[in-house]
Amino acid sequence: MPSLASGVATRFRSGITWNLMAAVFTQGATFAVNIAIANILGRQVLGEYAMVQNTVLTFAAVAQLATGYTATKYVAEFRSRDPEKAGRILGLCSIVATVAAGVAAVALLAGASWLAAVVLRAPHLTAGFGITALVVFFTVMNGYQIGALTGLESYRALAMAGALSGVVSVTSCTLAAWIAGLNGGLAGLGLGAFCHWVVLRRSLAAEAARQGIPIRYAARWSEMAIFWTFALPATLSGFVSLPALWLANTFLVRQPGGYEQMGLYVAAANFRMMVLFLPNVINRVGMSVLNHERGAPDQRRYRAVFWVNGALTAAVAVIGALTIVLLGPWLLPLFGRTFAEGYAVLMVLMLSTIPEALAVAAYQALQSQARMWLSLLSVSIPRDSLIAIAAYALTPRYGAIGLAWAYTMGWLLALLVIVILISRLRLDVVPRSRALPSVT
Repeated sequence: MPSLASGVATRFRSGITWNLMAAVFTQGATFAVNIAIANILGRQVLGEYAMVQNTVLTFAAVAQLATGYTATKYVAEFRSRDPEKAGRILGLCSIVATVAAGVAAVALLAGASWLAAVVLRAPHLTAGFGITALVVFFTVMNGYQIGALTGLESYRALAMAGALSGVVSVTSCTLAAWIAGLNGGLAGLGLGAFCHWVVLRRSLAAEAARQGIPIRYAARWSEMAIFWTFALPATLSGFVSLPALWLANTFLVRQPGGYEQMGLYVAAANFRMMVLFLPNVINRVGMSVLNHERGAPDQRRYRAVFWVNGALTAAVAVIGALTIVLLGPWLLPLFGRTFAEGYAVLMVLMLSTIPEALAVAAYQALQSQARMWLSLLSVSIPRDSLIAIAAYALTPRYGAIGLAWAYTMGWLLALLVIVILISRLRLDVVPRSRALPSVT
């Protein structure tokens, strides 16, 4: 048992260290850019920037077709046991991601005017949506490559890529926003995404070669089964989740003074991201290690990884949320003096971080056993429907606080459902026949 614990701890320690570095630069860059735009352009423009960025992320996440998530699971599971299969999966994911990225970029470009004028009631954002079509393309490609490198446990390469893109994004977005306003800041996002893609592409090719995994494009179709059983339901979860969140945000900005309220929400949500970034790092490492042990297979190590991942996530999330609650009155003014009134929004979003972090950690048991259809129907759809419905009901009266409560309610429901499901599935490398049946 000491060697078991030592091996798991070593892999977690190495993975978390490098992923932490990557997260500091990538999410730290997002935080820094938001502060810069808020101080340079004001609260309303920050709200507009956030809605354009949220739209871009929604397009990109849906368009990824879960290629990054699929690559992480199956490359981690097969990289040691069957390198040829891992290479075929990488080839398939690469082609799907490239085609989907192009389609998504063209769709955003074509729909820019309609999104800005009709949906968001802000026609002046049309040019911004056009600028960010390129951001969508590279974000989709980067999602696949990050997932593949995570499956290979190549965390050092992810850290280096995150550091470079983070520095480029902060510098370019800040300078461009100062010179050209909102559209300049959005153009800076494109430059950062492109630099990230260049470094990730080179790193993935080098790491796959180092581990003896030949990326096969010709034989890719033999692995299509994984798309029906894993990638398709994961993709449908994306079709539900991010559009639901985007819709919830839209309910807020369509209210009188909605973009200013969105500015308050974005400021508070940046601190939510700050609390969750280390739990997300832990879970990213845990997902790769857990799936690798499933491919081994090693029942004891599989269970050990799951519980270590959950315990670390819970501890870090609680400490982080309490810290931000205590420091909130001094942190919010970083965005500008008027943002101090968003402390109530911050309090609610800090509450949401606990069930969200715990739900993501517990969810690893479902994804490692490829129960993605079950997850879609039992977790994603109820959670995201509740967020959208609650936002519709609460934002007209309570503004940003109503949106924060809607988000919190959705994740509380998700945590409850996930705990019930894994208590019935049990933590087995191969699920027992008497466990809850799959919905596939």
